[in-house]
Amino acid sequence: MEKLIKNKLFKNIVRVIIYPFVIFFIISIVYFYLYSIPRRYVSEIKPSDIMLKYESVKIRTSDDIELKGWFIPSNIKTDKAIILLHGWAADKGDIFSFTNFLSKRYNLLYIDFRAMGESGGRFSSGGYTEIRDLKAAIDFLKKRGYKVGIYGYSMGGFVALLYLFENNDISFVIADSPYDSIYTALDNFLKIYGIFSKPIIWLMNFEYKIVYGKYLSDLSIQKNIEKIRVPVLFICGTKDEICYGDYLRNYRNRNRNISALILDGFGYNETVYYKNYENILFDFVDKNF
Repeated sequence: MEKLIKNKLFKNIVRVIIYPFVIFFIISIVYFYLYSIPRRYVSEIKPSDIMLKYESVKIRTSDDIELKGWFIPSNIKTDKAIILLHGWAADKGDIFSFTNFLSKRYNLLYIDFRAMGESGGRFSSGGYTEIRDLKAAIDFLKKRGYKVGIYGYSMGGFVALLYLFENNDISFVIADSPYDSIYTALDNFLKIYGIFSKPIIWLMNFEYKIVYGKYLSDLSIQKNIEKIRVPVLFICGTKDEICYGDYLRNYRNRNRNISALILDGFGYNETVYYKNYENILFDFVDKNF
């Protein structure tokens, strides 16, 4: 009888441990898959809608994915060009309206990341494999003889910063509202599950490692800020839960290449409406090109 009770107790303990793990594992797989296949969004806007001349371009990445983009020549003759990178589940047209003013002084190259907009590819990594997209865009411009700077919005800023961990062959990066890591971005998104979000994101961290060879948590700006060797301007609002953290205020002390514009009261997707946005970007770009 005592042995039967012990066996039953053991089985119940196993169920308490295994069943929740299986449930969390299934949920994590579902979210990992959904994150990897973002909804395709293609903006209707074109540069010609505001009387800007442009060239539709195709760029091939090192892993043979075709990216679609727009090359917009500057209003003045210059050998300087800026690559403009959009956020997750968006496209080049999504950031066009608040960045095209840069064409007054510089050539612009807008690209759609893999698996987004009009570009090829089925899966997005949320930032890591997209480094190849950025590298292909940089090579495209350099073959044309341009000096290169980068503007990245949200995920685009994150990708640009990841690129700088191992490269210093560009002039600068402007990172508007980048997340610190995919881990923290997903953690913020999954907070609706309360304490149950932790095992989900923990499992996704390991799944990312299996698929891409890197932990989500290791692809962190905070952890690698000292590696950056070119000028960077962070732009972030204090009410942006994905981008903002007190650590931003300390970046300058950790790396003299870093500047941060922290906008009190601004939330996510609001920094571009700051009244001096254009002047701030022009001042930084003019100084660092």
